[in-house]
Amino acid sequence: MRKLYLVNEVGTPYFLDYKNNTIIETIDGLGYEFDIEYQDFADKFVENKRKLQQRVINVTLIFLEGYEGFTKWREYVTKSKELRLFYSADGLKYCYVNVQSTTKSQLEASVIRSAVRIECLSLWLIEKSNTINVTQSGEGKTYPYRFAYVYSISFNGMIIVSNECVKNVPLKIKITGNVLNPRVIIRQNGEVVSALRLLVDERENPVIEISSDPTDQYIRRTINGQVTDIYQDQDFSYDNFLYLPPGLSEIFFDPGVREPSTCEITYQEEYIAH
Repeated sequence: MRKLYLVNEVGTPYFLDYKNNTIIETIDGLGYEFDIEYQDFADKFVENKRKLQQRVINVTLIFLEGYEGFTKWREYVTKSKELRLFYSADGLKYCYVNVQSTTKSQLEASVIRSAVRIECLSLWLIEKSNTINVTQSGEGKTYPYRFAYVYSISFNGMIIVSNECVKNVPLKIKITGNVLNPRVIIRQNGEVVSALRLLVDERENPVIEISSDPTDQYIRRTINGQVTDIYQDQDFSYDNFLYLPPGLSEIFFDPGVREPSTCEITYQEEYIAH
């Protein structure tokens, strides 16, 4: 069964169903549209540019609680600073949205009908997360990386992840625990495609976060609630801001110390339609 609901920046949901006594009567705009330019070659048209149009979803809502229900909707939308629209059908996806307008009709049979225009600010997204738990290894191993990666008895870990969309997606990385010049390495088909290395020596069990999102790029460390920008502590001979390519990848984490630590990998797959 299809379900739609909104979630704001603090995680408060607004369900478009009987949970909020707000029912969807009609909906349009869940598909996609390309703006395509062509060149004419002897009466044959060849595509030379393709751009995805911003998606607009038009919904007619019925507020079963009349004016009271409309007021609850208005307060939720106007007081929320960021909204995500979740759509559950053949899986759960979400996109960032703005509610541009909501009409208000007269009360009829104790309900109010409203035409709502929702502007989509992103493609449909699926957020995935994996955690690398380092384990002790007593066997000497050498991998043919671009960057020397040799260890004997050490703590290290590896996971296999899948990016099912058709483009590289930025990673968010969260390292928890003591580290010495930690590295995260992405391999495909036996080859290194990207890697990061930080030139830090941490002994106070910090949390280190790296975001490769081009609109929110950072490297920071948190110790006892104190957040510090450590952008300058990256090894600039590495990529450092990592993107996950389509398909299966191996992600290796080397904390550089013989102590337990974890490396959490988060990324968003993008889809033009649900």
